[in-house]
Amino acid sequence: MNATIQLHELPLPGLREDNPRDFLAALGLLRVIDLIWPESVASLAWNLTRGIPIIFTRCPLPESWGLEIWSRLIEWRDSPSKPFSHGKIEGITSEAFREILKSEAKTNPNLLWFYTSLCSQITHDKSGKRSEFIIESASKSVLNGINGILDQSRNIPNIMADFMGTSERQKVKNTSRWHPGEFQAAAYMAADPEDSAFMDHASLNIFALLGLSFFPVVDSARGRQTLGMVPEGGQKIRFSWPIWGHPQSATCLPSLLHHPSIHSEADEGAFLKARGVSRVWRSRRFKANGDNLYFSKAEPVF
Repeated sequence: MNATIQLHELPLPGLREDNPRDFLAALGLLRVIDLIWPESVASLAWNLTRGIPIIFTRCPLPESWGLEIWSRLIEWRDSPSKPFSHGKIEGITSEAFREILKSEAKTNPNLLWFYTSLCSQITHDKSGKRSEFIIESASKSVLNGINGILDQSRNIPNIMADFMGTSERQKVKNTSRWHPGEFQAAAYMAADPEDSAFMDHASLNIFALLGLSFFPVVDSARGRQTLGMVPEGGQKIRFSWPIWGHPQSATCLPSLLHHPSIHSEADEGAFLKARGVSRVWRSRRFKANGDNLYFSKAEPVF
């Protein structure tokens, strides 16, 4: 009989299960730990009572895991492909996309996840080719925002404290507005919401971007699609995500995240319970404050 493997737990009380940005950040941290410390065989589950994620590993992470991850992020930022320096996502041409993967993918496997989660390989004339998770405007780019957080001339974010929810919030800008708190209705504000800085645990936006690696952009007969995003008539696009109690690895997790039952409008309760899903949350992109897009507060659908 095989001995039971003792798993080490890393609770992340700074994240909430009903926040789409926090959910993506949990996925992003799982991806990074899996790539940096593959021997840890990292997995992710949720404390169903507290509604917070937990990273499980077969061996303990270094005490300074946050600083080590930060060093890797800086190395990645400065690598030849400079993945955060493309400005607007649709500015990455299909030719550049292929050359980056051909030249660096063997030495930096994260690039395979990163670029396929941001954009399609096929150039679409006069239209964006970014993931449907990415919200950008004429003056704002999510990659510019990530570059700003990674600028070491500013204060280095305390990654560990951000995930624990104990750090001081900082001003953030050029985000993709995955955090529903970024929408502030003008009618309830003394000033124009465009002039009001959003305060947040800054580094979580980096990990949310990396969490998109679980939702790649694919080219289909119906055009470019982002796995995990479902059209809902008009301009509405909905994102649904499950909450589960049994640890899932980065390899196994996509089969759950992309399963049609998670994104269906039909009652899939029996199937979801059989697959270990305890709850499903849903957020929608909506337009407000002129042409600005935001993600709505999540609603439980199961």
